[in-house]
Amino acid sequence: MRRLVRVLCCGVIGLLLGSLGDPPVARAALDAQVVTIGGEVRERYEFRANADFNKNAADTLSFIGSRIRLHLNYEVTPDITAFIQIQDARLFGGEVSTASNDNLLDLHQGYVMVKNVGPTSLTIGRQELMFGDHRLVGHFGWSNIGRSFDGLRVTYLAAPVRVDFWGVSPKVYGTNTGAAPAFTPSNREHQEFYGIYASIKTTPVTVEPYVMYLLDGGNAGELNAAGTALLSPIKAPAARGQNRVTVGVRADGKAASEAIDFTGEGAYQLGSMDARGTTPKTDISAYAVALKAGYTVPVAVKPRVGIEYDRASGDKDRTDDTLGTFENLFPTNHPFYGYMDYVGWRNMQDMRVSFSAKPSTLTGVSLDYHRFSLAEKDDNWYAASGAIFQTTPANNTESDLGQEIDLVGYMMVKEKIRIEAGYGRFMPGDYMDVNFPAATDPSDWVYLQVGTSF
Repeated sequence: MRRLVRVLCCGVIGLLLGSLGDPPVARAALDAQVVTIGGEVRERYEFRANADFNKNAADTLSFIGSRIRLHLNYEVTPDITAFIQIQDARLFGGEVSTASNDNLLDLHQGYVMVKNVGPTSLTIGRQELMFGDHRLVGHFGWSNIGRSFDGLRVTYLAAPVRVDFWGVSPKVYGTNTGAAPAFTPSNREHQEFYGIYASIKTTPVTVEPYVMYLLDGGNAGELNAAGTALLSPIKAPAARGQNRVTVGVRADGKAASEAIDFTGEGAYQLGSMDARGTTPKTDISAYAVALKAGYTVPVAVKPRVGIEYDRASGDKDRTDDTLGTFENLFPTNHPFYGYMDYVGWRNMQDMRVSFSAKPSTLTGVSLDYHRFSLAEKDDNWYAASGAIFQTTPANNTESDLGQEIDLVGYMMVKEKIRIEAGYGRFMPGDYMDVNFPAATDPSDWVYLQVGTSF
């Protein structure tokens, strides 16, 4: 699979460059009707204190993440489009990348799309995937490098039905040296990912059933020629050597003249994993649910009040042969379970209350409150990346992880420049008080981001 997707990506680039290398007469036809060039520039300053909830530890983090993307969209024919997007992602002022690859410049997307093959289209090459709310599959645009996949996607579209089929491998970031690269958007390697995602639009509800299959062959015990572990702790899968099937459905819609919005999603996972992981468990049985609703007052500033409940199962017994921890696959986690990314959609419960408003067409502000707890007291606390944020000690009796408050605002300047700022505070709960009494201090996070697209 990995060799196949490399060939496909090379074919995409070859087709694009070959087309651009046509004789002068053909090149003259490459006007604005068939070629689109664009991009984005984004710089974000972040400051984080007490990520380990211990104010006496020197763990303050302060940096500027820089991302520049340039893309070219070439309409080879009315039914064939080639798209290439290059990306430079680094820490501001650095010439050694810890966020993309050893050469800094990288191919984020590069594919060919063939349209109007009956009611279907075909996309082949490196591409972003995103479905629904991005809770299970998303491009993770918040990250300094984002996420993309190598492979094939087929889309069937006959309104009001759309069905996507795909077979891909996630793009691996950083080098396999055991070092933990910054901004790693996935904690997984050596994977193949297949799925079917349907969307049926009706009034007032859109229903989206799906089936996904993850084949994970990663093994943190593998060594390279130098004897170094191939997978770092950040990138090691939560459950290696697994075959995991996810079956679910999502529904969302609006009512009462669109003043009320609602979304519900539920997923169940089954399958198996081998004994190369951290436990000898073999059977997978896990689930997750997300329910949210909101009311927008029909006035000029559009104030919205919302509530949300999220739950993902954990492992009840770490000594039996069943793994109950839900895996949230390849999500865009950032908007859902706290902007500080201390909690992911696995072994968790989250009660959320939110308020947002748009004082003008060019400005917006939101305030969120979260109350987090473990779904199962015997399982670990997992971060947004899927990695273990805190290993739960044996005989733990507490599930209260803590509370988080997030305040975010944005403003558009000159129509194309977006300035965004946010502040978050996480206050640890009884879980930390009882199990780790030296780590009970609040953690603070601030960011300022400026970006433009063209």
